[in-house]
Amino acid sequence: MHKLSSAFRKELLILIRDIPGLAILFIMPVLLILLVTVAQNNALKSSKESKSDILYIDLAHSSFSLHLKQNLDSSGLYRLLTMQNQRQIDERIAKQLIANGDYPVGIIIEPGDKAIRLVVDPSLQSAYRTTLVGSLTYIIKGTQARIAIEDLLVTMAPSMATTMNRLIDDNINRMPPVTEIYPTHTNVSVKPSLIQNNVPGFILFAMFFIVIPLSGSMITEKNEGSFSRLRTLPVRIFLLLSSKVLLFLLVSMIQFILMLSVGIWLLPSLLGIPSLQIGSHILTLLMATIAAALAAIGFGLMVGTLASSPGQGALFGSVMVVILGVISGTFLPVYLMPTLIRVISSASPIRWGIDNYLEIFVRNGTLVRILPNIFLLLAFFIFAMIISIANFARQK
Repeated sequence: MHKLSSAFRKELLILIRDIPGLAILFIMPVLLILLVTVAQNNALKSSKESKSDILYIDLAHSSFSLHLKQNLDSSGLYRLLTMQNQRQIDERIAKQLIANGDYPVGIIIEPGDKAIRLVVDPSLQSAYRTTLVGSLTYIIKGTQARIAIEDLLVTMAPSMATTMNRLIDDNINRMPPVTEIYPTHTNVSVKPSLIQNNVPGFILFAMFFIVIPLSGSMITEKNEGSFSRLRTLPVRIFLLLSSKVLLFLLVSMIQFILMLSVGIWLLPSLLGIPSLQIGSHILTLLMATIAAALAAIGFGLMVGTLASSPGQGALFGSVMVVILGVISGTFLPVYLMPTLIRVISSASPIRWGIDNYLEIFVRNGTLVRILPNIFLLLAFFIFAMIISIANFARQK
């Protein structure tokens, strides 16, 4: 026990003297999650507040065109434009403006409601064009159906038209509202948010970046002869590695608490968004964190024993962490990625750790739900330890 405590103290002294390494471990993840979340929040806010500009050319001036304009305005999705430079927009001007790429689409209603034409910018992205045209068509068809029903009622029972319209409006108002449901594995529903999705990714990102100080200290010990002198003492390789594991497990837990604090207090106070909900399964959360931290430590030890210089270890380790973080959902949800990338990311320990946190934070999952990924993370740690011990044993 005395040998382990002495080795732990040695590792602690090396770490606290490494100021750049401490900045990478604690300051960089906080700055990254702040910048990414602020950017995503601003983009989300602007997308909600922005409206698509629609050129509206009403040549009919009919009841239908009036209702259509009201429905488009009330949707909150579009801003209807009928004037350009204090001049009424006609069909020719509309086509010219859209052909120039100044506006995405225009609606032209022919006199007598004989035709309704959508003039669409051909350079629009396919997905956006499909969504835009589809939503406009839906509103137009809905307005046509409402006008057709009203005309039919007037034709069949002119004296009851007002009464029927009132009944229709009353029935529509009594219809149940559309609500959002987020199914979980318990009776508690947690609404996903930017923080709920970002914090898990950056917890794993921060943990795996311990590869830089951890591998750097190991390579420095080898190159300066410290490791050779330690091997002359009656100390086993396993004990030396265990001291590193214990120290960086403590570091990972501090990182975890720091990132939770950012999600619970700092980001909500800065952006005014809901705070991180960690659920009620604290023991499950602790086990998920320990498993992820051990996998990150195993990765750092393996890089440290395989690399021959601090620069090589730092470069390879940081590049691999960034690549694994990108494909595992740190910066972009995995479901938005191509199928091949999703398949590759399923073999990433960062992906396993992120999935565990998402299961706990977003789905309020239990220990049983995350056990497979915990086993995978522990298996990766054991594999990395075996590789590290074998490499240490070969080195003189």
